[in-house]
Amino acid sequence: MKHFPIFILALLLSVAVSAQNSAHFTPINATVKPYKGKPAIFLNGEPIAPQFYALTDVPTGNMADMPVAERCIKSFAEAGFKLYQMDLNFNDMYFEDGTLDLAYALRQLRGVINKCPDGAVMFRLHCNPPFWWLKQHPEEWVRFADVETQPLAFQPATDRYLENDLKPEARNSFASEKWLNLMGAVLKQFCTELAKHPEADHLMGIQIANGLFGENHYWAFVNHDPDVSEPMQKFFRNWLKEKYKDDAALQKAWHNSKVTLATARVPGIERHNTSAGIFRDPQKEQQMADYIECQHKSVTRSINYFAKIVKENWPREILVGTFYGYYFSLFGRQAAGGHLLEQDVLTSPYIDFMCAPQAYNKNSRAMGGPGISRGLVESVTANGKVWLDEMDQPTHYGVWKLGGLTVYPKEQSIQINRKFVFEPFVRGGGLWYYDFGNHFNAGWWDDPDYMADITKIRKVFDTYFHRQYSSPADVLLVFDTKVFFLTATQPENDPIADQTSVNITAVEAFKTGASVNTCYLSDLPKMNLAQYKAIVFVNCFYLTKEEKAFIRKNVAKEGRNLVWCTAPGYTDGKTLNTKFVSEATGIKMSDYVSSTIPDLKFNKLFDNMIQEGKSIAQVGKTIFLQTESNVKSARQTFFTVTDSKAVTVATYDNTDKVAAAYKKNGNATDWFIGLPPMTNQLLKKIFVACGCHIYNEADDSTLCGAGLIVVHTKDGGSRTITLKNGKQVKLNLEPSHTVVLDAETGDVVME
Repeated sequence: MKHFPIFILALLLSVAVSAQNSAHFTPINATVKPYKGKPAIFLNGEPIAPQFYALTDVPTGNMADMPVAERCIKSFAEAGFKLYQMDLNFNDMYFEDGTLDLAYALRQLRGVINKCPDGAVMFRLHCNPPFWWLKQHPEEWVRFADVETQPLAFQPATDRYLENDLKPEARNSFASEKWLNLMGAVLKQFCTELAKHPEADHLMGIQIANGLFGENHYWAFVNHDPDVSEPMQKFFRNWLKEKYKDDAALQKAWHNSKVTLATARVPGIERHNTSAGIFRDPQKEQQMADYIECQHKSVTRSINYFAKIVKENWPREILVGTFYGYYFSLFGRQAAGGHLLEQDVLTSPYIDFMCAPQAYNKNSRAMGGPGISRGLVESVTANGKVWLDEMDQPTHYGVWKLGGLTVYPKEQSIQINRKFVFEPFVRGGGLWYYDFGNHFNAGWWDDPDYMADITKIRKVFDTYFHRQYSSPADVLLVFDTKVFFLTATQPENDPIADQTSVNITAVEAFKTGASVNTCYLSDLPKMNLAQYKAIVFVNCFYLTKEEKAFIRKNVAKEGRNLVWCTAPGYTDGKTLNTKFVSEATGIKMSDYVSSTIPDLKFNKLFDNMIQEGKSIAQVGKTIFLQTESNVKSARQTFFTVTDSKAVTVATYDNTDKVAAAYKKNGNATDWFIGLPPMTNQLLKKIFVACGCHIYNEADDSTLCGAGLIVVHTKDGGSRTITLKNGKQVKLNLEPSHTVVLDAETGDVVME
């Protein structure tokens, strides 16, 4: 016995301790139910504040029993954390001989249990096929319109399995039936066999991970154009058959007398072309619109397929969720790889939570930025699901091979950490601390100062989580997804629908001092419209007849303000028509001809504003070439107010053509702005004119909800915070500082 290897003794001891801990642990039943005004996670019938500690997928720091990871799990357990997320990949569990080995999963569970005996674990489970299977099945690979798919590169043991996901390397097509059938069977086996082990009593949830970085984006979509593979060709034709039923209907929709359901093909590189400025004309380009929708259907199909398997094969109630609902920081490539079929997931009976990293926009992540969630949080909670942010902002320890994220000194990192952590919480959601560590080995928060502040935050969460939730927002930003079916797929061809409207206007709105909510256009009927004084239709350029009717009947009333941006309702999905813009806004419009993005000149009502058009032009290349033919395209993007009953706010290009105006329509007021508003000063003026409450007159990030007000400032200085009840709180903020107030009393909760 004295010669028995020490590491074997240690392993056996770990298993024994884990088994002893599990013997006195009640197996977890996990559900999501309403709790005091918000969806909440319940473990064995008890609600728990949604705050997790998570390890990454990187082999140098992804195992819960690695020394640094063990230390960090212990630190978070001592800080009061009960929820943990660990990564699993079938490359480590499912092998070429058909063997499913659960040792990796059990190690993850034991690693948590040993440091937090009453801990609950969520697995991020990658359902992509193992690399050995991909090598055997090149016919199932995703193929690209712009480049050849490359065979799998050599995978060093220290590299992430998703290291090359941005490259056009061999990965499964989302349309592959062979992949779904294989991994569906393996996932079922995983659930049934894992549940037999006592360690699995601690499993509370499974996060379904597919696609690029496990985030349900299409492979390599940022720089390449998927998917023209044979599996996708087959899937597309079946999807068209279900939609159109027969050749005649397809030919009518595509305006092509030669196409048939049997011969229709996925668009190639021509997908980059648009016939009407930033827009696709449905009369000419319905093929591309159909393909975009079909491609996104292949993704949501896989999510629900795997989620259903977990729900049906786990012996107890278990949470199932996924990365979906990304809306910000999609690089102008929403159509190629974003998340555009939100209702497929939001209404799925198999999905309990949705999640995403926080927006990577520098204007959001930087000091003074609002650090907004990447998804439309209020839409998720309105559908009864929990929203979870992946909080991956680096600490002063820095990053390695994680480009683009700014590293701040420790004192500033503590303050910016607060901003990111409170943001989802005040909006009714939660988060996990995602520990990349300095060299992907965990330990970002392995410092007494960080853990002291994280412990304070945890206590605030636990206190306010158990109070009745409410959002004081009187501003609602409404965003669309189907607009990306009919706008350009490249940011240089369309800097408006995504790059500007989504990633600038929204961020600036959170710096107006108003309380702001967000939702999908498809969820507008589910929102509590009575609470909002201003509803901003940010990029709702695609409105159906039914949507316009709903808005005019149910939204445009009760003294509400409707703020319409750029090209509201310009397409109904069947054609492009300026009269649709007039119908949507209730303001008479005509085309405004411009071969470039125009400037806006505001009158004395909105004086001292910057030239909005110039700011937009800096976002991307000018979208129209200086040619006569493209001038005609320009007519189909910009609009001018011709309504004598509208009050002018701004004009185009030093002309008398009205670029912004408002008009009283019954018991509501419609506003029109010909380009996306891009400064918090302009938005604040609009919100004030709409009667919205302004908590903070400065340009700080101001987040409100859950009984809290979170003010995050870059420059600091004297501030007066005006509560909804009229009480004023005087603050003297240090630069690079985050302060948290009680929304009713104004008392400082965290300084």
